[in-house]
Amino acid sequence: MFKKDEILKGITDPEERVVYAKSLDKAELTFKKYVPAFSVFFDPFKLGKFLKMLGHTDIQVIPYGGFEESERRMLGFFPEYYDWQVSDFPITPVEIAFTQFSKALSHRDFLGSVLGLGITREKIGDIIVEDKRAVVFAESRIAEYIAANLEYVGHTKVGANLLDSYEPPCKTAAEKKITVASLRLDAVLCSCFNMSRNKVSDLIRGEKAYVNWLGTDKSSKQLSEGDVVTLRGNGRLRIKEINGKTKKDRILLTVEIYR
Repeated sequence: MFKKDEILKGITDPEERVVYAKSLDKAELTFKKYVPAFSVFFDPFKLGKFLKMLGHTDIQVIPYGGFEESERRMLGFFPEYYDWQVSDFPITPVEIAFTQFSKALSHRDFLGSVLGLGITREKIGDIIVEDKRAVVFAESRIAEYIAANLEYVGHTKVGANLLDSYEPPCKTAAEKKITVASLRLDAVLCSCFNMSRNKVSDLIRGEKAYVNWLGTDKSSKQLSEGDVVTLRGNGRLRIKEINGKTKKDRILLTVEIYR
């Protein structure tokens, strides 16, 4: 089923090639043995790239990162008729809470301390930072290791505990009506975030844009009703409705913008 050499053709980065090769091995295991298998966590760009390389398969390939809107996701490979559930994924959230007064800690602080335990980035999914804690989504075995060993984030004493489940707080959305010349990604982002076309194009080329949680570097990518678009550092939007055209032949959209 999987012609590994052909699929990996053109991947020149050695580390990237190893990650993709191991994921193909997992997919092949599912195809041959009819058992579920799981990849490491991918960032949105590597995930999109891998799915494109993989193409059509005779197994189910499901991306999931621990909650619906996660950015970093592992791939679950399931037999064609397997009734998979999100609980099948070996992902466990770890709460890291302050046990003493501290200045605000950033995503970088939490990530650095977790990786400082000797854990590689591919074993860690999203990190949600809240007021007095962070929640780290990790491969389940690694989550247990974090809970047992993490004592400090920077110079701040913390306690780490496994959670049965966790859903990040819903962000409030502002509904907005916009008009665009086309449904190109760059056109919609410019209108939603009041940015110049050149600035938006630079961000897209810099791998800051995701459509439905898959990375894209194509400014010309066409969007559809229901698509969720993230522009890292600026916010997220959902095309709620395409409302037809104006008298000047521009497309009228209703969008929800999350900051």
